[in-house]
Amino acid sequence: MTRKRSSFLATAKPWLLPLARATLGRLPAPASRLTGPLAKDGGRPVRDTRLKPYRSVTDGIYWRWHAEARPMFRKFYLSGLEGLPQTCAEEFMRRWAAHCGCRYGLLLPHGTDALRIGLAAALDHDGLDYGGEVIVPNFSFIASATAPLDRRFGVVFVDVDPDTLLLDPRRVEEAVVPGRTRAILPVHLYGQPADMTALRAVADKHGLTLIEDAAQAHGAVWETGPVGSLGDVGAFSFQSAKSLACGEGGALVTNNEEIFDRAHAMHNAGRSPIDRDRWVHIRLGWNCRPTEYQAGLLLQRLKSFDSQQAVRRRNFTHLYGLMSEIKCLEPVGIDPRVKAHGMYMFGMRFRPEYCGSVAVDHFLDCVRAEGAPIYRAFEATMAQQPVMKDLLKRRPEYVRALPTPVSDQAVKDNVYISHFIFLGTTQDMEDIVAAILKVERHLSNRARAAGRA
Repeated sequence: MTRKRSSFLATAKPWLLPLARATLGRLPAPASRLTGPLAKDGGRPVRDTRLKPYRSVTDGIYWRWHAEARPMFRKFYLSGLEGLPQTCAEEFMRRWAAHCGCRYGLLLPHGTDALRIGLAAALDHDGLDYGGEVIVPNFSFIASATAPLDRRFGVVFVDVDPDTLLLDPRRVEEAVVPGRTRAILPVHLYGQPADMTALRAVADKHGLTLIEDAAQAHGAVWETGPVGSLGDVGAFSFQSAKSLACGEGGALVTNNEEIFDRAHAMHNAGRSPIDRDRWVHIRLGWNCRPTEYQAGLLLQRLKSFDSQQAVRRRNFTHLYGLMSEIKCLEPVGIDPRVKAHGMYMFGMRFRPEYCGSVAVDHFLDCVRAEGAPIYRAFEATMAQQPVMKDLLKRRPEYVRALPTPVSDQAVKDNVYISHFIFLGTTQDMEDIVAAILKVERHLSNRARAAGRA
């Protein structure tokens, strides 16, 4: 089920290889960083984050407020144009759609809005009756399932690839029911594009719509193009934890004019995107318009997005190379067809057999005490969530859960490092690996001394 760590370097894109190779053997000598008791047991941490914190979203915030946000917000406030006619929103979406290789884009209040309106528009479904099934990966955030359900589509939970933890095209094809399945909704989890080449082939073979959940994949590129342009519709999130954020926000992108026109009407109370007559409503729609404050903030942050991604890429790759010295954490595999990773999270699988067979939560307590910012990812599959268990009993026509052993295991051992950390330095990456290595050695030695390993 697992890939040897060296396979990443063997199959990596040319832009990754020099950076990754340069990281090998760069950890400080054990005498300087890895000796002494664990910090959790009263020892000195590898990195005291109280004295030496990692990069924060608030770094430089006062300068950005006075130079960028304050004058922009003042303009909106004094003009009274805080919503319609959405001049700033349209400007941002022209730029973001172009960044994604798309002709059309629509700014929305949330990423979930982008998913549900994208599905409804692509399938021309008003949500007043059952719309058929949408195939989703069982290892994802709950919105990947609740967005289709909101528009009265059923969901089918399908397993993920054991190496990348992304929707497995083989399992997708097995799940298709002719006349019932309508769409495939792959999730570009942690910033890595799903196998859109294979998924497109499955979609075309069975006449299905392909909706990209790109909520975590800003700036990612697959072998055939940027995420967002690979399916019929792409949906992004600009929630506060994302690498491009405005607190809450979302975007829909597409190259299909008819889909865009339907989506625009749906988000603007059913008004035509062409005539824009205030009192004429051509289809069922809602008010899902964002404020100009959201759009203005995104426009400002888009200016530095590419340069920030370059920093993230350097540190992400540096960490990937350093992880070759670690046994207890295995980085999630990266498909060699990925031209650019979104680097939203550095996903890893915990291997307790190399760390004294301790529980994952105990291991995380230890590494965080040493100064490594590593956390649990999803702790349950979507099918295991209480709401889905309830729906499986009460509304089985809306939920179909196939066997997903890979997803079931992933929620037990998957951990991550946030993209904020990758805006720091290469020294930060070395501190993180030193902290992991210290914990791995101590817990393994402790287990051996107790006769457990």
